Amino acid sequence: MVERMGKWEFLRTITRKYGTTVAGIFIFIGFSCTTKYFFTTHNFFLMLKQMSMLTIISLGFTFVMAAGGFDMSIGFATGLINVFFASVLLHTGNLPLAILIALLMGSLVGLTNGALAAYIGLPDFIATFAVGSIALGIDMLFTGGNPVFLQNPPEAFLFIGQGYLGPVPFPAIVMFVVLAMALIVLNRTKLGMRIYAIGGNPVAALYAGINVRFYRLLTFIISGLSVAATSVVLTSRLGSGQPQAGENYLLDAISVCFLSTTMFGEGEPTGEGVFVGAFIITMLSSGLTMLNVAYYFQYITKGVIVILAVTSSILMGQKLQVKI
Repeated sequence: MVERMGKWEFLRTITRKYGTTVAGIFIFIGFSCTTKYFFTTHNFFLMLKQMSMLTIISLGFTFVMAAGGFDMSIGFATGLINVFFASVLLHTGNLPLAILIALLMGSLVGLTNGALAAYIGLPDFIATFAVGSIALGIDMLFTGGNPVFLQNPPEAFLFIGQGYLGPVPFPAIVMFVVLAMALIVLNRTKLGMRIYAIGGNPVAALYAGINVRFYRLLTFIISGLSVAATSVVLTSRLGSGQPQAGENYLLDAISVCFLSTTMFGEGEPTGEGVFVGAFIITMLSSGLTMLNVAYYFQYITKGVIVILAVTSSILMGQKLQVKI
């Protein structure tokens, strides 16, 4: 009996940590068998390019979520920074200045979210949703809902989102750099350990001498910086500023981060889990598009994925704690 329980516990542990990854492998095999061009080198690099922005923004979201928080502002903030970045570049032609302003705007959004949630005490959902709504309003006020088109943009700017180093898209290289930085911070530094400690039990973290408010504020700033980085790559890829360009990233990032809680960890979002989750989401979009499935079914699929991921976390007894 004990031996059977031991085998069941082993299978339960394997399923909890690697079940989503195995499911992703089966999805990959399924699309490879049903679509002609899915399992090709060209499509693989195309998926890396497509998932780069989603991965970058989701990694920032992961820091907030690892500390038990939530950020509803990332989609609208991406659109706002997108058009401001394009506008600065349009009027000055100075790429470093435009990037700096984008990063400062991302930091400001994160600082505002963190101040409202960590120091004033507003629920994360309310605070970040309100900040996102303000960002959308400023976006529409600034552009009137019209795109910001760039005339003769610098080659360096276009290279960020459209360039290649050999066969590898440059956005994918940016993604891997950001991923490596996130993995080091979350897994190898005191900052990462303290963030996870706060997410696990904020009261215990406080009694352990951790400045819970400060570190929660810091996670929102990191999220804001990831939004800015995503906006820069997105603007370069589009070649223009689009007021509503970032709206889809909220649902996708939520899907990715909740997927990451079902692999490699005990109900905690992880950097490596985010990478696999982003690949699964991108793979689904690519495969369904090749199968000529209507785009609205992709939204349904992503919603179902979030439900299954959270349900899996609960049924497997994982400690999924998110403040909203």
